[in-house]
Amino acid sequence: MIHSKPKLVSYLFLLLGCWGLNAQDMLVATKVSPKASVMQRIGTTDVTVVYHSPSAKQRKIFGGIVPYDFEVDGIQYPWRAGSNQNTTIEFTHDVRVQGKFIAKGTYGLHIYVKEKEWTFIFSKTSDSWGSFSYNKEDDALRVKAIPEKGPYQEWLNYEFVTRKPESARLELQWSNVKCGIEIEVDVTTNVLVDLKSKEEKSSDDYIKLAQLTVAQNEDNIDEALKYVDKSIAIGKEFRNLMLKSDLLAKKGMNSASIKLKEEALTMGEGFPYFYYYPLSFMLLEGDSDKTLVLLTEMLATDSNNYITNLAMGEYYIKQNNQEKATFHFKKAYENAGERSKPYARYMYLSNKHILENGG
Repeated sequence: MIHSKPKLVSYLFLLLGCWGLNAQDMLVATKVSPKASVMQRIGTTDVTVVYHSPSAKQRKIFGGIVPYDFEVDGIQYPWRAGSNQNTTIEFTHDVRVQGKFIAKGTYGLHIYVKEKEWTFIFSKTSDSWGSFSYNKEDDALRVKAIPEKGPYQEWLNYEFVTRKPESARLELQWSNVKCGIEIEVDVTTNVLVDLKSKEEKSSDDYIKLAQLTVAQNEDNIDEALKYVDKSIAIGKEFRNLMLKSDLLAKKGMNSASIKLKEEALTMGEGFPYFYYYPLSFMLLEGDSDKTLVLLTEMLATDSNNYITNLAMGEYYIKQNNQEKATFHFKKAYENAGERSKPYARYMYLSNKHILENGG
């Protein structure tokens, strides 16, 4: 018993010392390689990279502290693509990376570095400490990319560059090297997936499902008709009747299409009828004349309809007639309700400014 107390104290000292060392190491790691993240929405898909960002500190990075061709006994050891814990990348929908499919989810990101070629590795394991426990059997995807010379970057950085509506290049930048991968999404497919997964669908959801089903594949008219019929079952309105009319016309059922169109036009109201319907012929079909005829007829019935005047203003902007565009935006502003007045006011004043300054 005499010796047990000092022994216990020694163990406690050791444990406390280890805890203090670990806490200190974590504090140093946080200061040396602070945590960072970058998120980019591509279409409807969020892509998020979470990483720790070390600094170069005048060291040789690639081919130095990040060795080339790091392989021992036939086993490749990739770099953790950052510092400290796993660098992770999350996709909220299925995507393609460098043209190859990968399912939605969160992945550990590793890179096997060669001087003239990098391999980006997406691992199903995303909660490890760095790449020390990396296992090739957990790979979900491997893609190759070519590193390039770039502007000097002291702190390791990830950035989305050359963004497009359905793609973006994710680039790793550190020291004087950059290397990127192309990430692509299919917006139509992803929106369809999201809409189909909704437990309770609205009339608007079914309209969108019908539109996107045909946009994805023009042969899927019958499937689209099932969706639009579900929208109509909830309640007839201009949009679903016009959509069904268009789908029936595509099937060659012209008499039924015309009958539905006539019914739809008797129900026309709000932005779907007075704005989107006439402008769709100019913007989607390139038929500016039909847009003008429809808007002129609508204004002959009600010259103070602020929505129709907004649409006519948009028409004249496309026709490069600033004077008439400003006139109709002014009419829209004068007749808009309180909720729409700020937008109508902005459109009027901005176009008036362009007109008065030689636009």
